[in-house]
Amino acid sequence: MKTEIVNFINDLPAEVHSYNLSLEEGLYIFVDLHENGNLIGLEKEVYQKSKKEGEINKFLKNCLDIQTNIKPVSPQKIFNPNKKIFNASCSPFAICFKKKILEKNIIIGTNIIKEIGQYFNAASKYTTNEIHIKRLEKFRKFCLENLLNILTTLEEYKNLKSDFGINVFLKSVELSDYHTVYEKYLVNNVFNKEEYSKEIGRIVYGIADSLSSFNDKKMFLKHKTAPFEFNYRLTREDAKSIWQFFQLRNRVLPNPLPIFIDKRELNGKVIAILKEDSKIRFSEIIKNLFNNQENNKDLGNYYLLFFQRGELVDFDFVPVFKYELKDMSIVEIFPLGGKMETKVKNIFGFERDIANRIFNNQLITETKAGGIWLKYFGDLEYNPQYITDNTFNQLLKYRKAFYDYIYKSRRESIQDFMFHDIMIKGILDDIRVDEYKDRKHSREYSIKEKLNIWFSLFNYFNNNSKSNTDMVNKTETLLKRIKQIVESDNESLQTDEEFAFASGQLIRYLLGQSEAGDRTHALLEPFLQKIEPNMYKLAIARTFDMYKHAIVFYKGNTRYSFDIIMSQVMGFKPDTTNMKLLLPLILAGYFSETIFKKPE
Repeated sequence: MKTEIVNFINDLPAEVHSYNLSLEEGLYIFVDLHENGNLIGLEKEVYQKSKKEGEINKFLKNCLDIQTNIKPVSPQKIFNPNKKIFNASCSPFAICFKKKILEKNIIIGTNIIKEIGQYFNAASKYTTNEIHIKRLEKFRKFCLENLLNILTTLEEYKNLKSDFGINVFLKSVELSDYHTVYEKYLVNNVFNKEEYSKEIGRIVYGIADSLSSFNDKKMFLKHKTAPFEFNYRLTREDAKSIWQFFQLRNRVLPNPLPIFIDKRELNGKVIAILKEDSKIRFSEIIKNLFNNQENNKDLGNYYLLFFQRGELVDFDFVPVFKYELKDMSIVEIFPLGGKMETKVKNIFGFERDIANRIFNNQLITETKAGGIWLKYFGDLEYNPQYITDNTFNQLLKYRKAFYDYIYKSRRESIQDFMFHDIMIKGILDDIRVDEYKDRKHSREYSIKEKLNIWFSLFNYFNNNSKSNTDMVNKTETLLKRIKQIVESDNESLQTDEEFAFASGQLIRYLLGQSEAGDRTHALLEPFLQKIEPNMYKLAIARTFDMYKHAIVFYKGNTRYSFDIIMSQVMGFKPDTTNMKLLLPLILAGYFSETIFKKPE
């Protein structure tokens, strides 16, 4: 992985490192000093982000350029490690800190002057140039003798919010000087600890701080049983490149990130796309690359990196990425106003319209900042407001398989049994928690949505061509068949499938006779729990007995559709001994349009 990251960074244009940089909120001060360290003059401005962010002025642009060349490598590599007051800069020409941290330490009696001295003592290690040394000494003298006194006289400081930063820069220092000193600081601080470094052939190798952390106080994080203490070392330049990669990842790079190895020009195209839209998703990047490929060939030969909360949780090689999907479409068998009738053209359409829906839209959610949270890795918090307990467990159980299917084109990762397991439990869960309010079922849309997905893709993940079942066609055929039975005196139920579908219609009709407030789909659950056919029919008979007062009987020789189906279902003897095998068709009958007409 380290080699691929280093090559990726080295191939990028230099200007990429300035993409999407944003200035920190706070007070910015440039001090113009005499050679003896006395103040000649100062320039100042408070920067506060607004909802309508526009271009910043020349003064603040200069501050932003400096900010990128004084940032600490990590919180552990600052110049003021004791009290951590001056923890926002690592430069001999700048000193930055939070107002609240400074004032807190003043209140508790911290020797601020001593801490300033510690800061500049550390900064002096990176000033070997004589001109730089003179500038450091001049700035050090000013900060030790006058900085605090001058700050307290400024109205901008007095009115500054406590969590804003204070950034003091030495004027008349070229950006190139900031950069030169910062490069020295970076190269000497990208290793975790110098004691882990080793010189080989006059080249120093060490452990990259961005990739490995060692905490001697946390013994359970140590690899006590490993046959070696360290798995790899890098040069300082390579460690710096990896640090730059992690800086870009936080600001610019998409998540997941593809790093192409054979066609490195594609890496450049990825960055070019990000320059146009820094918030663009991985799916849109792939779509853009695919549409610009010759002959729309499949992409591939890239390493996929996925980060979760700053940690690398997946790194894998993808030889071929199949963007387009064939023969995948959703048919709206159970009407939802035409909202689901669609052809799924590509893998990210599958992720959005199929995978996310079957997990109650909890596989992908929007963040408060307007971004996208892909929940393929990491801990998740169960919230019954958005997802049922069984579906939550299914999400945890199968999300990695969906991730491999979508992002790595591993079509074998989603198996037929997995898909059916997810759909059955998800639908039954929705039935169980359904509520009836304002003449509407709270879960009916979700149930029909999942039924449409389940039946439309019933065989999509099945590699056994001998056992294909067309549930879309079967549902439509069964509905026509049951209508035919009620319209003819000579037709009757012939198969277990017809029996199951007709019984689903019958149960929906019977439960609909209830005048009580609790008319939820949860009333269907006791029927679905029956395994033995006779017990299943007995449950129907008992339900009829409960609501028979609301059902109009036929007169003379005229039989209504209910009478016909009731007698046919109760008199039919199915071949199966396990009603669970007929569950899909029972649900199909229950949620299809009703065949029953009110008696005239």
